[in-house]
Amino acid sequence: MFSSSGGLKAMCRLRRRTWGVVACALLALAATGCSSGSPAAPVRLDAGPATAAAVAPIRLSISGLPAAGLVTVQARTSDDQGRPWESAAVFRASTTGTLNLATAMPVSGSYHTADAAGLLWSLQPAFTTSPGTEFATSAAGFAVRLTVLTGGQVRATATLQRQLPVTASTQTVRQDGFAATFYTPAAVRPGAPAVVVLGGYPGGEDMLGGYPGGGEEISVALGLAMSGYPALAVGYYDEPGLPKCQCSTPLEYFAHAVSWLRAQPAIRGRPVVLYGASDGAQAALLVASYLPHLADAVVASSPTDIIHDAAGGTGPGWTFDGKPLGAGMLIPVTRIRVPLLMGDGGQDAVWDSAGSARTIMSELERSPGHAPATNLYYPDAGHYYFGMFPYFPFFTNASLGGSPQANALATEQFWTRMIAFLNQLPAHESATQALPRGHCVSQAIERKIIHRRRQRTVQGATTTTQECARCHNHHIAIRRPSPSRPLPAANAEFSTFK
Repeated sequence: MFSSSGGLKAMCRLRRRTWGVVACALLALAATGCSSGSPAAPVRLDAGPATAAAVAPIRLSISGLPAAGLVTVQARTSDDQGRPWESAAVFRASTTGTLNLATAMPVSGSYHTADAAGLLWSLQPAFTTSPGTEFATSAAGFAVRLTVLTGGQVRATATLQRQLPVTASTQTVRQDGFAATFYTPAAVRPGAPAVVVLGGYPGGEDMLGGYPGGGEEISVALGLAMSGYPALAVGYYDEPGLPKCQCSTPLEYFAHAVSWLRAQPAIRGRPVVLYGASDGAQAALLVASYLPHLADAVVASSPTDIIHDAAGGTGPGWTFDGKPLGAGMLIPVTRIRVPLLMGDGGQDAVWDSAGSARTIMSELERSPGHAPATNLYYPDAGHYYFGMFPYFPFFTNASLGGSPQANALATEQFWTRMIAFLNQLPAHESATQALPRGHCVSQAIERKIIHRRRQRTVQGATTTTQECARCHNHHIAIRRPSPSRPLPAANAEFSTFK
């Protein structure tokens, strides 16, 4: 969260737990602390960039270590209340005395996979926690102190300054019938698209304790702005002049937001992308289906393929052209005519986002003239891996599924693929045509969701394509395992077609 009397908040709620994992790593350090004899050669810690935006990936390598010896790397920072947060991991150096955290698997510690940023996203509170414990930092960012130890002795240190946010301007929009916060980057990438960000439940965009913005849509919008993409974080309920619940929300509401964004001088001629997560993914897919001319691409994280009732209230959740959209019916995704990127976790405890994504991909694949579509599947991730940009102390709510590590890795990998997706979009063409209002929707789309789920149960497995998260050019055909069979590694990604 971004908070202080002089700045924005960027929130990352931390799951209720103590820092016992970190303590384990420190105990492992103590166990190795007496194994060293005479002083070793100087150790060099290469950590950087020393100062960078919080969304920037990091490098962390060490040389001059004892050959094949154990080494502990610690990270420490403080939140905006001065409370300590710590992470640590024990590694075994190579036979040449080197260590690269991007490729080295920890022996023990606060995370258990090879990842240069593991010490950042696994930072945990080194104090007694409460249900509301969360990592918070001021707009100035936070400093992470890195320490390398061998034989119980400090051998090298470095500090990483993580800055946020880096924007040229922040504009609160309360006009044209919608509520939003617009973030303009200090340096806009040439040709970069602008992104309309729609959060999930609760969907009001003022969720950071009275500061301008605060849900996952704000965190994502800030991350995009720090990466060079103009971003409009749109609230669609629980805002002044808006319903207190997500009840009968007209899809035309989002059209007002997109039209306002396209009219901004800095955005003209740029593609506009709809980004939605959770209920926001439902909104993005509905808008792209019923208003296919509106945006140039869609990103849907933890999607659903069905239309839901109101969130936080009763009655229909959505309307179009003044008519309610029937709950329980499939979203008519075959109308989508723009590129689509989806991400979903196999341990989603809110709804079956992975099954929904497979259904959406199947419907699109059978739709003539469909645009490119990609689904990224993370078997061990849950529902909430989208609410924060990567390389940040990670929050996961156990009730939403997935392990902290799997969710953090899914966040990092999905963000990287999303940025590549945005960079590949062509310039906006105003001649893009909407489908006729009377566009036929097939009976397959109109069928009841209960029938679709019955089909899923009978099928058991579907053919798909596995794509290694670390080497995207390697493709092999596999059989998608049924829920009773072991799932692939946590960093596996799947794409049914492009």
